[in-house]
Amino acid sequence: MSDADESRRDYDLDELDRRLIHALQINPRARWAALAPIIGVDAVTLARRWERIVEAGIAWVSGHPGPELRGPSAIVEIEAHPAATLGLAQEISADSEAFTVDLTAGGREMLVLVATSSMDALTEYLMTRVPALDGIRATRAHLFTSPFVDGGQWRLRSLSAEEIAAVERTIEVTRSPRSRVDPQLEDQLLRLLGPDGRATVALLARTVGVGQRRVRDAVAAMTAQGRLDTRLDMAKAQSGKPVHAWYFLRVPAALVQRVGSVLTRIGEIRLAVSTVGQYNLILAVWLQTLADVQRLEAVLEEKLPGVTIADRSVVLRTVKKEGHRLDTRGHATGEFSPLLTNMPQPKPSFE
Repeated sequence: MSDADESRRDYDLDELDRRLIHALQINPRARWAALAPIIGVDAVTLARRWERIVEAGIAWVSGHPGPELRGPSAIVEIEAHPAATLGLAQEISADSEAFTVDLTAGGREMLVLVATSSMDALTEYLMTRVPALDGIRATRAHLFTSPFVDGGQWRLRSLSAEEIAAVERTIEVTRSPRSRVDPQLEDQLLRLLGPDGRATVALLARTVGVGQRRVRDAVAAMTAQGRLDTRLDMAKAQSGKPVHAWYFLRVPAALVQRVGSVLTRIGEIRLAVSTVGQYNLILAVWLQTLADVQRLEAVLEEKLPGVTIADRSVVLRTVKKEGHRLDTRGHATGEFSPLLTNMPQPKPSFE
């Protein structure tokens, strides 16, 4: 291993790094000059810090198709032969439909978050592609209905309330939120922002061959219309919450919305979604210790009377997260596959 690789492997976040990451969780495309007075260092230092964090694979910003573009989604439980599990995870990770792949301990070997362009495409993937893979013993799919908490809402909690409010004021709001964006330009921008959600307006404009004003307005309109979702993700080992667990709940139908509202106030929860399947509410959480898995279960049972926690799994390793391949430490490798959308996919003018 080279000295540079060793340096990247050993790089640990300090408090300045954490403050920077928290700020970018709030506004992933914030300008360094806007964040500098809030975080308390100059823009050049922020840019240099972020470059080092990204190079180490500790945190990254992605731009994905927003809820207005995403088709049906599902969580797929996969039971596999132990010797085949890692190979299966790598094979499934090559599918653009599989945007997150977790290896787990518990009642399943793998959990895969799947998104497709249509219900027909989802059916084809679940009924044809996945069962055809060697080593799979059984699968169970849970179709998303209503999301209550999304991973993009999770925060590192390194900024004060006043600093959080200051960062929120840096978010640019388009003057024409309903303005139409050319479909081909939108597709090109989604492809470019996928691996690097902080790609500059100048770089985007130069690559697609249009003016910076047009690109800036397009990105703002896509965001306002729910067609672009820009978010920061990070390696959980560096988050202070290194334990990743899933809970599978059964909730009386009349209580689902009320329970979902309660879940939004529990900071450990990264994903909470109602589903159609064996369970009707599924949660993903980040915790400090394995013992917290049972502690949080007790909290959920106390706060949510009438709700049954039917099962749980602990994540041993995440192979792919929101399109990004991760290494054994959960750091981004730089390899990325774009998520599918409902849009037709015109051939871009750059390749």
